Amino acid sequence: MDALLVRNALKMFTAVFITAAIAAWCERIEFLWYPLMAVVIVVDDNDEHTVKAASARVMGTVVGGLVTFIVHTILAGWIGVLVSILLMIPVMRLFGWQSGLGTAATLSVMFLMIPSHVALNWDYVFNRALDTVVGCLVALGVGLLFWPRNSYHELEQIDRQWRSSLEGQLQRYRDWITGNGPKPAPLATAPLTNQLQQMEQLVQQERHGPRKRKLRQSRWEQRLRLWQITHFHWTAWERLLESLPEQIAGTSPLLQGSIEGLEQQLSGAPRPTPPRDSAPWQRLAQMQQLPLLSLLALSEELRPLHASLGGLNKPVRC
Repeated sequence: MDALLVRNALKMFTAVFITAAIAAWCERIEFLWYPLMAVVIVVDDNDEHTVKAASARVMGTVVGGLVTFIVHTILAGWIGVLVSILLMIPVMRLFGWQSGLGTAATLSVMFLMIPSHVALNWDYVFNRALDTVVGCLVALGVGLLFWPRNSYHELEQIDRQWRSSLEGQLQRYRDWITGNGPKPAPLATAPLTNQLQQMEQLVQQERHGPRKRKLRQSRWEQRLRLWQITHFHWTAWERLLESLPEQIAGTSPLLQGSIEGLEQQLSGAPRPTPPRDSAPWQRLAQMQQLPLLSLLALSEELRPLHASLGGLNKPVRC
């Protein structure tokens, strides 16, 4: 089972349990819907755990209650909800609380469930806003104290998975070139692309979070750029290598040296990127009767791939 799914399920269960316990202890169980809805909203999309996002959701609750109360003194029903939401949008944008707009709009809709709009007075607005704030705070507290998301640990894990995949594939290519195994199929691009997207999301999250200074110091932004370059050139390099005939194995020291050079870059013994030299590849094309343009393209993809893999050996400071 996915560890992230288990973590989110446990976080949701704990937040709901604590919220229900608080409502029962305060004898407000008849209005349990409000804090539980707040828990669901916050836990569902609270991945960055920033103080700004938490305050925006709480302020969204307060603004949603106040605007809804003022509008419902004039308008009722769904028309009142529509006008309330239209007024909330510029107010939330004015104070920079856009992430709390969903909470404010949901609170406005939930106020329709009261028996009579006459009952929507200041006391009711205050109590329901307080219920929602409690749900928000419990959800945020559970996420921060019990299951905080360690973005740097996830980045390191994805980094190791990528390196392991590339090392294993290069080993299979070397076995093929030396005649000790069949020609391997290219790595599936979907898992690599998904991992790259996860890394981009984590870096983007830290870039706009309270630990953005640590992100700059850890060099993860530069490392992400190197992985993006590696992903692009690795995919192109493998597609070109796939077009080579099977019988080239064991007869091309040039290709064997290229693969061994990539292995050294990943193993922690990087060397300078070889200069651009098309003559050996032209000779290989003549000797093996291979398409020259494909081999020249292969050599051109090899150079940036070689350089980016060497750059990945620089350690990150977390």
